[in-house]
Amino acid sequence: MKTIAIIPARGGSKGVKSKNIRDIAGKPLIYYQIKNALDARLVDDVVLASDSDEILAVGDKLFGDRICTVKRPTEISTDTSKTEETLLYVVDVADKQYDYVVTLEPTNPLNRPYHIDEAISELTNNPGLDAICAAVEDNRLPLESQNVINRPFLANIRPKLVECGNLWATRAEALRKYHNRLGHQFGWVILSQEDTYHLDTEADWVVIDALMRRRLLTEPGRYCIRRQRQGRWDESYWKGVVDPDGKVRDKTQEQGKRLAECREELAYINSLPPGKVLDVGCGLGFLLAGIDPRWEKHGVEISEYAAEQAQNYGTVLCGVLAGAKHPNDYFDVVLWHHVIEHLENPVEELLEIKRILKPGGKLILGTPNFGCELAKRAGDNFRLLHDKTHVSLFTAESVQAMLRDAFFEIEKVSYPYFGTEYHTMENLEKTFWPEKDCPPFYGNIVTVYAYKK
Repeated sequence: MKTIAIIPARGGSKGVKSKNIRDIAGKPLIYYQIKNALDARLVDDVVLASDSDEILAVGDKLFGDRICTVKRPTEISTDTSKTEETLLYVVDVADKQYDYVVTLEPTNPLNRPYHIDEAISELTNNPGLDAICAAVEDNRLPLESQNVINRPFLANIRPKLVECGNLWATRAEALRKYHNRLGHQFGWVILSQEDTYHLDTEADWVVIDALMRRRLLTEPGRYCIRRQRQGRWDESYWKGVVDPDGKVRDKTQEQGKRLAECREELAYINSLPPGKVLDVGCGLGFLLAGIDPRWEKHGVEISEYAAEQAQNYGTVLCGVLAGAKHPNDYFDVVLWHHVIEHLENPVEELLEIKRILKPGGKLILGTPNFGCELAKRAGDNFRLLHDKTHVSLFTAESVQAMLRDAFFEIEKVSYPYFGTEYHTMENLEKTFWPEKDCPPFYGNIVTVYAYKK
């Protein structure tokens, strides 16, 4: 059985201007249903059909030869034209014969590939049906129903099934015969409410953008490259760690060094009205020591030894952030400095930070920038790859994208280097041959200052 998925995307939309190519959660609207079709196991070919050259060009730029683009004639692209006219046109001009036609409206971007596969499978397994549509359960009470007065408990209401517009899978012969994507006899697959929001208004746009960003946060590999953890951290780290330059260091003797390296971050915090601050992965507490004593200082640290030392500078929990069980909207500032590269699920911890930050609360996030120019030139010799506990590798761009998708607003981005102990002539000279001896350099580290919306 051959299946074609068609995404009809007319230009000149009336409700939301240029909606089909407008950005939603970082991508043009048409991206999502095209991507759903490409990721569905049972779809053979994907076609974007539009009367707009601009929409077709955007689709081509996004997906290239992975999809086909078809220009819809003007006569089937009016305000009164039916979607079925476009479906039939595409099927007729195709150079292949198809058994099934899947219709995917761009205005239902929260659709998922497995819904498409489920609908196609249902159609295959029910030869007496012409089509399968997507449906959602609706528990609302119609005003003409007596139930609206009796008002039964929600659990006792028999939900109605409503067509939701995510997809239609239709036999090609039925589409030709009835000129209707439901044919004559049809069935349905039931989708969750969250997957079925339809975009018609600006208000819909806000809701769907938020839902899409929340979904994208959990998409594997979206923000960072993951690599296998090699070796395990242990308590000997504090007095015998080997740095990227191969030097054995005693971290317990480096308070001054730590404060100097983070003077920009500390100056930023100390410029704010005093409140509650949390240092996640606070180590020995040196950064807490550098914060104005008028602040109420808290820390979280997995090392028993370090957490005990950090108690000298604030209230410190030994363990992971989620185990601290801080109240909602509690902290004014969270410092997340060189932690996320060590985490196997940084998004999970970011969402916990978001929960405990006050609205408008500040997040300061520092991490290696594995997309910097020196990293590109040095390749596998990039100095910050030498630490085998760095398992989540972000770039400056991807860490900002993660924050935006989690509904943080970026305030500023910094690349600390100039004025540090690493800003030396020797290191500058090494940048000419980073593949041999990769030095500290501008851009290797990124610090993002953001606030919770």
